[in-house]
Amino acid sequence: MEKMIRESVSLLKHANHIYELIKGFSNDKKYVIDNKYLLRIFPINEETKRKIEYETINKLAAFSNYVPKVIEFNRMNHGDFSYMLLTYLPGDDGETALKALTEQEQLSAGFQAGAELLKLHNLQAPQNYPSWYSVKKRKNDKYLLEFNNLPISSRLKELLTTYITENEHIMMERPNTFQHDDFHPSNLLIHQKKFSGIIDFQRMDWGDPIHDLQKLGFFSKGVSIPFTKGIIDGYNEGQPIKQSFWKLYTFYSAVHIVSAMVWSLRISKEQYELILEYSLDVIKDHEEFNRIIPIWYEKLL
Repeated sequence: MEKMIRESVSLLKHANHIYELIKGFSNDKKYVIDNKYLLRIFPINEETKRKIEYETINKLAAFSNYVPKVIEFNRMNHGDFSYMLLTYLPGDDGETALKALTEQEQLSAGFQAGAELLKLHNLQAPQNYPSWYSVKKRKNDKYLLEFNNLPISSRLKELLTTYITENEHIMMERPNTFQHDDFHPSNLLIHQKKFSGIIDFQRMDWGDPIHDLQKLGFFSKGVSIPFTKGIIDGYNEGQPIKQSFWKLYTFYSAVHIVSAMVWSLRISKEQYELILEYSLDVIKDHEEFNRIIPIWYEKLL
């Protein structure tokens, strides 16, 4: 593969060090070159979608210095593969690196991450993109149908179905902006004890920006409560947080329970059981959705 890289990407022809990154859920082949570039290789049949991702990352760089800069998008010389070449952001993913930080350092890193995400949400959806409500309600309806066939208690099904259907009106008139759609510690970098970047934009989408925080109660809180609280505070620019924010945050957390459980059962029984555990934890944090501010957040006030 190293030979193919050198032959296909002229800028990397004389690179000194090429090594593969194997962590993460992406199916891309990822290579770091001289700690300066990141090369992502993927099948040609993904080219149209990935070109949109590449062009979007380029636009996002105008709003934040904490996203990669784009360099080149092209096809490999051999095989049915294309690639994108980006700048390499230094650091380790937060899931690993946050363990070595003090609580105050975790809080500060999270605050910066939340502040940078807010900047990215300045990028508006393409003109004439469908309304967020129409897009998300259609997805919710589909997931709820599958969710109600899952092997879980009827009480849990009723709790989530009722809460979502009674509150989905709050998605109406919401803005349509860029969504990273996979914003949690594994895709956030820490370097020298500070937040250093946002990576992995493959799942990017358009819609309500607050939807981007839906995974915090699942995958971030368990890694670091101070970091997760910092994200929310940074996203709200350190100002008192409005009830309208918390209502949307809690609603999207419930929506994510449904989609995550449906998705996980397609993967494996083990993945499903793990997501069920996370889901029950989120429900507990919101006292079965009778509270909009999660218990873990208020504990750090």
